[in-house]
Amino acid sequence: MASTESDNGNTVIVGIDFGTTYSGVAFTWSKKIERMEVISSWDAELHSSSDEEKTPTAISFGSKRKVSWGYSIPLDAKQARWFKLLLIDDKDLPADVRKSTKIKEARAYLKKHNKTPIAVIADFLRLLWNHCNQRITETVSRNLVNYSKFHIVITLPAIWPDYARGRMREAVGQAGMLGERVAGETTLSFISEPEAAALATLSDMEDRRDIEAGDSFVVVDCGGGTVDLISYEVISTGPMVVRECVKGQGGLCGAVFVDEAFLKVLKQKFGGKAWDKMKAQTRCRLVHDDWEHGIKPTFNGQKQTWVINMPFECIDLKAIKAGFTLPKITLTADDIRGAFDPTVEKIRAMVDEQVAAVKLKKEAGPKYVIMVGGFGRCKYLFTSLKEHFEDGIEVLQSRGSGPWTAICRGAVIHAANIQGLPTFSVDIQARVARAKYGVPCNVEWCPETHDPRDKAWDEDCQEWDARDQMEWFLKIGDDMSTNKPVRFPFWSMYAAEEATTTRLSETIYTSANSPSPKRLGDNNVVELCTISWDTKLDISSLPTFTNSLGKVFHELVFEVEMTCAGGSLDFAIYHNGKRQGSKNVVVDYETRS
Repeated sequence: MASTESDNGNTVIVGIDFGTTYSGVAFTWSKKIERMEVISSWDAELHSSSDEEKTPTAISFGSKRKVSWGYSIPLDAKQARWFKLLLIDDKDLPADVRKSTKIKEARAYLKKHNKTPIAVIADFLRLLWNHCNQRITETVSRNLVNYSKFHIVITLPAIWPDYARGRMREAVGQAGMLGERVAGETTLSFISEPEAAALATLSDMEDRRDIEAGDSFVVVDCGGGTVDLISYEVISTGPMVVRECVKGQGGLCGAVFVDEAFLKVLKQKFGGKAWDKMKAQTRCRLVHDDWEHGIKPTFNGQKQTWVINMPFECIDLKAIKAGFTLPKITLTADDIRGAFDPTVEKIRAMVDEQVAAVKLKKEAGPKYVIMVGGFGRCKYLFTSLKEHFEDGIEVLQSRGSGPWTAICRGAVIHAANIQGLPTFSVDIQARVARAKYGVPCNVEWCPETHDPRDKAWDEDCQEWDARDQMEWFLKIGDDMSTNKPVRFPFWSMYAAEEATTTRLSETIYTSANSPSPKRLGDNNVVELCTISWDTKLDISSLPTFTNSLGKVFHELVFEVEMTCAGGSLDFAIYHNGKRQGSKNVVVDYETRS
């Protein structure tokens, strides 16, 4: 009889970078934690793409229920791309992104196939997960996979609203990634993309002599759709311990917006009639060969021209019969800069703001600006930032696949740190809140400070209250220490004749607005999650309160604890100083649309 690996505590850790344009996966297993591997060997229409470190975030629903994805989609097939951005509501997208041709095409494709954003993401993740399961099995053995626990970490943009996490969790469930396993339940956690990228970067920087306690640096994670910035101050170097220095920031200004701008340049050069004649397959090949693997990765601002042959189907039939040679279009350096610059300028402005915030906080600028992510490998972006910072701040850019795979590798490191595995010893001591978190409460009515709409009579306490006034227990810019979780009290009253209570629920709210909203009814206060506690309490054992009419009530006081790990929030309930069992506490995130 084969021994079960779960007896030895094995865990397979899988980090998934679900990106706007490309997705990547890294994994390791607890007995060989130093051997982190990045998934490749994708099923591919073009053999040259099969061993890339990432696969396109694309899916195609063909005839007879045939579904293809990633590199396996035929070049002439219609497909869904950019659907990651559809996970968040229209009103939370910038106007230019909302009006983007690619967003409109993605919405139209999903509508044609009767798919919701959550459903199409689940379809893609299912295919991605099946491929990864196969590759992991082929690497570490079927026995180890079958009898190991799984810990899946999925990355999300830090700038996304909190409800997106709930929607992603729903998609993961629909994808079948959390199905029953012999070794026990699969753990699912989330980490923000910039923190995952920073963890991979910090791991690479450990033991460098040029890094000292007190140094700070900015990590710029440039992806396909989003660009996120996060800044750290080094607390110690052996082992590497850091704390987030200032509130991070980000925006929807990734590589896809450069790609879209380039397509507009091409269309203008070709002319509308010729462009409309071009087959979809020809367009894909042109972009793949001349842009993605030609101009885009090599452009560095240099003065140069690029000549592209006009495809056969774009030529006028009469000209072809007359023996006319195929015409060409010429792209200049100004044309290419015109495609890059609007996006590059947005990124440069965000880096400026982050550097200024670090200088204000520490009275000294960061030592390094470190570029990671797929778009972080862009030569032109690197040159633009390097030329911009000439006052002692050094811009760093690694070559090869390192920046491209930083996020999925960092996700693995995050899970390894949670499990206390020693190989990856990077510790993030504190993070900075990017939003406010709080609860509504009733307070004694004050006509000078409260809105008349909130005035209400409290029958139990026999007094006038201001209902649903927001109490923010964590504000934007506050430190969220991993060693000192945030706790906040809740209070409930029960009539003396009530015997027991079995389920308590409280709702947490969030806001990104400043100054802090005062009322629950304000438009910029939104629901984050509901925390439910299944318990059986003897009401008579609780302390009592007697109102002015002599009616007796029992008071229940408990605390909710909030911790932040990798940008993902976790909650626990404490009563009488004791943490309540996780099986009795359920957190449901709001997934409003």
